[in-house]
Amino acid sequence: MIRGDAEKKQIIIEWLCLPKRERDPATQQELAKRLRISNATITKWKSDPKFIEKWDQHYLTTIGSPERKQALLDTLYRTGTDADDPRHVQAAAKYMEIVDGLKPQKLDITVHRPAKDLSDEELDQIAAQYVARERAAREQEQAS
Repeated sequence: MIRGDAEKKQIIIEWLCLPKRERDPATQQELAKRLRISNATITKWKSDPKFIEKWDQHYLTTIGSPERKQALLDTLYRTGTDADDPRHVQAAAKYMEIVDGLKPQKLDITVHRPAKDLSDEELDQIAAQYVARERAAREQEQAS
């Protein structure tokens, strides 16, 4: 039996790092039901900088070293862009799945009111989200 939020978050992270066709349950909404939390809770957690950091760490652990990832991506890219290779469509699809499907999604933050109207907590949250996004981008850049 799943006990607390930390365990639920870990299950969600592991689920997010699976290719979509291998996920059980298949949808986030079904996962939320299984964990006895709301879909909105999962969505909220997925925008939390600490959750994103743990998700990113698990993602990097799942795919292995950056060198292995790059070698695989290079091979898939070459095969996927070679129209003469009968496997090019499958390789291109797999390449896109790996590149786009497993990593944490970036957040775009738009504030529609002046910063002076935000509470200290709101400013801290915005800053933390920006820092997490920037760190992830830098780590991704270094891994490439």
